[in-house]
Amino acid sequence: MTDSIRTQIAEKLVTVLSAITDIKSVAYDNIKMMASDFQDWEIPAIQIIDLGDDNQHEQRRARKTWNFTLELVMGNKTTGIISQKDLWNLLQKIEIALFQTPNLGIAGIIHMILLGSTTDLHMLMPFYTARLDMQILYYQPLVDIC
Repeated sequence: MTDSIRTQIAEKLVTVLSAITDIKSVAYDNIKMMASDFQDWEIPAIQIIDLGDDNQHEQRRARKTWNFTLELVMGNKTTGIISQKDLWNLLQKIEIALFQTPNLGIAGIIHMILLGSTTDLHMLMPFYTARLDMQILYYQPLVDIC
């Protein structure tokens, strides 16, 4: 059995994001609930968090919108020195890496959309987080379902 389109997308996101030299770890299947669960050697880290999807039936295929968040965790238990500038600069590197190929080179993907981003410098000290809220629009054949 071949992997689902969503699995293909998640694995491609891991590949693209892991290529950013400032990122130490990327995961979609082993999400950590607390920033304190990260070891220093794992951060900066990105987690791909599934937020569900929307489906629109179009004859023998579905037009799907997959919503997810890229959560960036930065910080160091020892130094704890991170600035808003550091978060914004790393977010920009992430955006550039993602949007070089907005369909990720996967058949069926229409486009990737950045819905918005937020940063948090103070709530989780000595860790600092940022989120990129994303959507990927894609077509999925329904031959096996219909």
